[in-house]
Amino acid sequence: MIGRRLLGPLGVRLTLAFLAVAMMAIAVFAALIVVASRSEVSGLANRHRRDDLAATAAAAADAYQRAGGWDGADLFAVATVAARGQAALTVLDPSGAVIAAPTDVLAEMMIRMHGLAAVDAPRADPVSQAVEVDGRAVGAVMLRFPVADMGPERHVRDALSRAALKGILIAVLVALIVAVYVSARVTRPVTALTNAAGGLAAGRRDTRVNLTKAPGELRTLADAFNEMADSLDREDQLRRNLLADIAHELRTPLTILQGNTEAILDGVDEPTPAAIASLHDEVVRLRRLVADLETLAAAEAAGLRLHSIPVDLADTARTSADLLGPLANERNITISIVGDSAPVLGDPDRLQQIVVNLLANAVKFTPPDGSITLTIATEGDRSSLTVSDTGPGLGVDEIPHVFERFWRGRSAMETHGTGIGLAVVAELVDAHHGTVHVANRPGGGAEFTVTLPAA
Repeated sequence: MIGRRLLGPLGVRLTLAFLAVAMMAIAVFAALIVVASRSEVSGLANRHRRDDLAATAAAAADAYQRAGGWDGADLFAVATVAARGQAALTVLDPSGAVIAAPTDVLAEMMIRMHGLAAVDAPRADPVSQAVEVDGRAVGAVMLRFPVADMGPERHVRDALSRAALKGILIAVLVALIVAVYVSARVTRPVTALTNAAGGLAAGRRDTRVNLTKAPGELRTLADAFNEMADSLDREDQLRRNLLADIAHELRTPLTILQGNTEAILDGVDEPTPAAIASLHDEVVRLRRLVADLETLAAAEAAGLRLHSIPVDLADTARTSADLLGPLANERNITISIVGDSAPVLGDPDRLQQIVVNLLANAVKFTPPDGSITLTIATEGDRSSLTVSDTGPGLGVDEIPHVFERFWRGRSAMETHGTGIGLAVVAELVDAHHGTVHVANRPGGGAEFTVTLPAA
């Protein structure tokens, strides 16, 4: 069960973080709307006033032309135009003297005729425009509009502000809902993974998580967790198998050593050279097993020290073939070497250990009267050594696990071994900055290829 609460502490923090980001973005957006609307409304009002001023000047020019001068000019139309913008009108002659200021009885009459309300409010500074007739200035009109805060634009700004406030409230509510949903969607898989990790740490090896509906990255993390748990299960099983295999491998030589030494001590057998040689063989077998375990542990702990010098893989292959020759001859297995010199830079003892382990593995799984081929080659800046045999080969499902510690394939069940020889090979090759690859030969058998930087 993931959890009973909708949101845990992490979910609450994520929700608050999302909400804070959303509110900041909304606040900035609302402020921009208010500022932009105020600027736009003020600009629109100014444009209307300029238009009213121009129309008033045009009406005054028309009245001047009809009367042939200001004397007797009918300013009725001029006052009507000024009244549309609720402006106080003053008509001036070219010298700046006031000709008329029809803002009292005439203006009030015009306002009532057009259904407008009389404005009794503070007015802004006057604005004026010349009255031109035939390209000649004959006077000017001066208008004084109500201050902007008392005009219709104030109502527009207030309406926009109210709309922005409502939008903010709606956006905050939507942001809260989305934040809760996203936080729950993110934190529930995290909580499930945390609980699963705790269960795995407590020893419940069967703990797994199923997050198929989680977001992409968390689903990938869940898959990685399950793979890790599977790997731990496999490692644990391999560890148990290792202990059983090591006990089996140690039991046989120890039993032989104990039996033979007791027989010698009891006087049943004589300490002949043959008996002592048999005891020595068992000691060597024990030493080899311990040495493999020590090498594997040192390589995995990055404690393996290499004494690198120029080494020819062809010489290493011949030396290893000579070492394994008697074992191969017992089963009538032929070992052949193909290729010339392949120089590399490496530790001679460790390189020989690599080849000996590969060759011993090939001898173990090659049937009697079979053959093993060691191929040496150099291509560009890489040198390679390939060990191929005529054994049963590997199953397709077995190839990915060949170099795992303590792993043994199906064909190895009938043979003795701990499954650490190839793991040692992989670690030693990696220590030499090389690669090792395994595949099945087209004609049957396995093929191991070690590639190292050429000297």
